[in-house]
This record gives sequence, structure tokens and C-alpha cells, in this order.
Amino acid sequence: MRRNHLLWGVIILILGSFIYFGVERWASIQKKEDQIKADRQSEIKANRLINKGLESSSLFGIRLGDSAVALRLSLEYGVPNSGIWESEDIKKVTEQPSGIIKGTTTNNLAGFGFVLKLNDFIDPSIHDGVYINLNNDFEDYYIKYQPYGTGKIHSIIASLKTEWKSDGHETCVKDLRPYAIAVAERIKKENPFERIVIVDNFYPKIDGEHNYPEIFFKNNKFKSTGEYILVIKGWCQVSTEEAFLELTANRLGVPYEKWSKIMKSITEQKELDLKKEFNNDANKEKKIDKSGL
Repeated sequence: MRRNHLLWGVIILILGSFIYFGVERWASIQKKEDQIKADRQSEIKANRLINKGLESSSLFGIRLGDSAVALRLSLEYGVPNSGIWESEDIKKVTEQPSGIIKGTTTNNLAGFGFVLKLNDFIDPSIHDGVYINLNNDFEDYYIKYQPYGTGKIHSIIASLKTEWKSDGHETCVKDLRPYAIAVAERIKKENPFERIVIVDNFYPKIDGEHNYPEIFFKNNKFKSTGEYILVIKGWCQVSTEEAFLELTANRLGVPYEKWSKIMKSITEQKELDLKKEFNNDANKEKKIDKSGL
């Protein structure tokens, strides 16, 4: 009888040990999983903070991610007392039904996109230092925006007052570089994250080959060059002797497929409007005899 009690005691002790160490092992694994999950959430939060900071950078007082529609309205009408634009206000500066801002062009200035030249709406005596910070060395100011939603600005562009001639590309890049560096240094100061890496390719040539000058901001946690968050670009149009400085946020840009679809829709609508106008004019020209028709 005593031997049976001893045997059961040993069995219970062994089972208890298995259960105890099993629970300890499970708790240890759970703790590690919780830590991994917390680290992952912390990483996501840090990346979002970096993206948000860089993608809200500004140039000439205009901020990336802000509404192009609101900027256009503010330049022409000022900010309403309520601080909120009504739908009727928005219709004043947009084409219907597309919603494209009036004055927008779809030329290839600094690549494809929806481009709005701001000079036509700027009064330096009123707007300088309020909605835009004008620079004596630059002449024309542009924005590129998303032609949907609130019309987020994804690029800010300005043309440099310049007189360069013969060796166009190299002189253009040389003229633009001091401004590009000044912008890059300010943005880095505004976003003092250690994981932000700046890649300076703002040179006319790289390894002896023609180069499009750019300064990239990227998160060093990402290896792919496709993960550049912000880019400062130089554009040199030798034929017109124009030099442009651009600040652009990659993720805010309009994908080519979406741009192409929107352009097709706009073209089709214009064609319908032209046909309608033609038919109306033709019907107004004269009354016709429909006998036998």
C-alpha cells in the first residue's frame, strides 16, 4: 500500500513537472511572440512617422499633400471666414464633371501629370509670405496634383532665372545644385531620423555617363530603390534654356495607369462636348426642308 502511494507520488511529481515546464515554455514563447508583435508595430509606427514627415515637406511655402483646390481658391478668393470651402466655391475653380482645376495643363513638364501654373493667380503684394514664399532667383511656379479627392499636391516645381547657353546640361545642373542642397539640408533638419538616408546624385554625369540630377530621401530599412520617399529633381530643357527645380513625393504621385484612364475620360468628354456644340450650331444655321427625307 505504501509502495503504491509512493509510486503515485512519483507519477504526480513527474506529471506536475511536465505541466510546469510546459506552461513555462508556453509563457516564454508567448512572451517572445508578443515582443515580436510589439517590435513590428513599433517599426510600422516609425516608418509611418518618417513617411509622414518627408511627404509633408514644403518648397516655396507650399506643402506636399495639401489640397491644390484649396490653394487655387485661396490665391484667388482668400480663405473663407469659416475656414471651410463649400462645394459651390470648389465649382468656381474646377471643370465639371471631371473636377480638374481650371488652368491645368497636361504637358510633359517634369514628366507626365496634371500641372497648374500658379503665376496667373499670384499677386506678390498680397500672397508672398502668406500662401507662397517667392524667391528672387526663380520665375515661374507650378504644382502637380492628384485630379481626384481633395487634389493632393505631389510635386512643387519652379523655373530658375537663368541665361546659360552652350554647355547647357552641365551649366544647368551647376546652377541648380546650390538650391537643391539648401532644400535637402533643410528637410533633413526638419526630419532628424537616423534611419533616413540621403543619396546625392545631383550631378550632370555619373561614372562619365549623362545623368538626370536627383537627391533621394529613403528609409535605410528598405533595400529597394523603389522605396525612395522624397526626391529633389533638376530638370534641364536645353532647347528653351530653362532650368527647373522640383520637390516630389513618390507615393503621392498619380500612377501612369490612372493618369492614362483619366486622360482618356477627359478626351472622350471633350469629343462629346465638341459634337454637341457642332450639332447645336448646325441646327441653328438654317431651317431645312425635310420633305422626302
